[in-house]
Amino acid sequence: MSIQDNSKKGKQSDVNEIAADLRDIITAQREFFATGKTRDIKFRRQLLINLKIMIRDNEGLILEALRADLGKSYGEAYLTEIGMVEQEINHAIRHLRAWSAPRSVPTPFYMFPSTSCKIPHPRGLVMIFSPWNYPFQMAMIPLISSIAAGNCTILKLSEHAPNTSRLLCDLIFKYFDREYIAAYMDSFEAIKAIRREPFGLVFYTGGAAVARIVMKAAAAQLTPVVLELGGKSPCIVDKTANLRLAARRIVCGKLINAGQTNIAPDYLFVESSVKDELLGYIKEYHNKYCTDEPCENSYYPRIVNRMHFDRLRGYLDDGKVILGGDTNEATGRIALTLMEEIDKDSKLLSEEIFGPILPVFEFSDINVVINTIRKHPKPLALYLFTRSRAMQRNVMTNLDYGCGCVNDTLLQMANPNLPFGGVGESGMGRYHGKAGFDTFSTISSVLKATSLDLNPLRYPPFDDNYSLIKTVLRYFS
Repeated sequence: MSIQDNSKKGKQSDVNEIAADLRDIITAQREFFATGKTRDIKFRRQLLINLKIMIRDNEGLILEALRADLGKSYGEAYLTEIGMVEQEINHAIRHLRAWSAPRSVPTPFYMFPSTSCKIPHPRGLVMIFSPWNYPFQMAMIPLISSIAAGNCTILKLSEHAPNTSRLLCDLIFKYFDREYIAAYMDSFEAIKAIRREPFGLVFYTGGAAVARIVMKAAAAQLTPVVLELGGKSPCIVDKTANLRLAARRIVCGKLINAGQTNIAPDYLFVESSVKDELLGYIKEYHNKYCTDEPCENSYYPRIVNRMHFDRLRGYLDDGKVILGGDTNEATGRIALTLMEEIDKDSKLLSEEIFGPILPVFEFSDINVVINTIRKHPKPLALYLFTRSRAMQRNVMTNLDYGCGCVNDTLLQMANPNLPFGGVGESGMGRYHGKAGFDTFSTISSVLKATSLDLNPLRYPPFDDNYSLIKTVLRYFS
C-alpha cells in the first residue's frame, strides 16, 4: 500500500471517528433530555451560573484566542464579545423563573368559567451553528437562550476562527457534561446529522449560501430553523443631523471588527448639501481612532483570512476612493475606505461587503432613497441620522428591516430587551433576552375547564340554536 493510500485511509478514519462521536453525543443528549432534568428551573439556572464561571475563569485565554483569530484588542474583544455575553447571562438568570412560568391569556365570556394559559416547554435537542466574525459572542448568546429554555445543545463552532473554536471546545468539555452541552467543529458532519436526525431546532448564523444548505438539510426531518444572516444595511444622513456625532458613530460602527459585522453600515446615503462637511468629520474621526497609518495599528482588527482580504482589496478598483484605501497584506489589515462613483457592475452594489469599505451616495429627495432601498433585499439593519421626527417616521415606518438605530449604529445589538434578527433574505427568527427564550421554546396552549356546564350552545343539535350561536359569535366575540 502506498503512502498516499495510507494518508487517505487515515483521513477516512478521522472522518468516521468524528461521525461516530457526533452520533454518540446525539444519542446521549436524547437520553438525558428524556429524564426531564433540563425542565428543572434550578438546573437551568445552575448551568447559566457555570457558564459565567467558565468565562470568568478563562477570560484571558478567550481574549488571546480572539486576538489570534481576528487581531482584536483586549478592549474591543471584551466590549463586543465577553461583555455582551456576561450581560446576557445576568439578564437570563434574573428573569428565568418569570419567563418559564405559565402565562395567562384572556378567555371569551361564552367559555366561562374556563381559563386559558400558555405553557413554555423546551424544544429538546438543539444544534447551534456559530460564525467566525464573532466566534465567542455568537456562539454563547444562542447557547444562553437554549440553556434558559431547558434544551440539550450541540454547538457547531466555526473552522475559520480556529483558536477561539478549539478553546471553546476544550472549555465546554471541561465545564459541562456532553449529555447536555457539547461542542465540535466539523461542518460536513453537522449537515449530515441534521439531515438524518430530527432536532427540536437548528439555529444558524452566517452567510446566505450555507444557510440554504442548512435549511434544505433540516427540511428532510421537518426541523424548524432560525437563520441570522446579514445583507446590505443602509445608513442615511440628512441635513438636519448632528453631523459631527453622525460621523463619529458611523466611523465607530464601521471600524468595529474591521467592518466584519453583519449589522455594520454597508453603504451611506448623505444629503447633498451636507456631504462635504460630513466627510470631513469622518476623516477627522478616522485619523483620531486609527492614526495616519491604520494598517500598522495593532489595536485595529485584521481581515479574517487571505481569501476575504483579496476579495475586499479587489473592490478598491470598482470606484473612486475618497478616503483610506490603504492595505497591508502582511498584517491582513485594510483601512476604513470611503468610495463613490461605483461601477454599475460592481459587487459593492449587490453583495454584503463585510469589511471596512463604505460606498457613499448623495441624495436630495428622501423618497428616492426609500424607493432605492426597497429595490434591494430587506436588510438586517437600518441606520438613520436626523433631528426631524417627520423624517424618522417616514424612513423607519416605510422600510422593512430586521433592526435599526436612529442617530447611532450597532447599539441595538447590545440591548437584551430588543429582539434581534432579520427579515426576508437577512434572516428569520429572533433572539436575545426573552425573545431568545421564546425562540428556543415551544408553547403549549391550554384551556382549563371546570365541572360546571353553563354553555348549552356547544351541544347538538346545533340547528336548534342557530340564531343564538350566530349572534354570540358575530357580535360578542
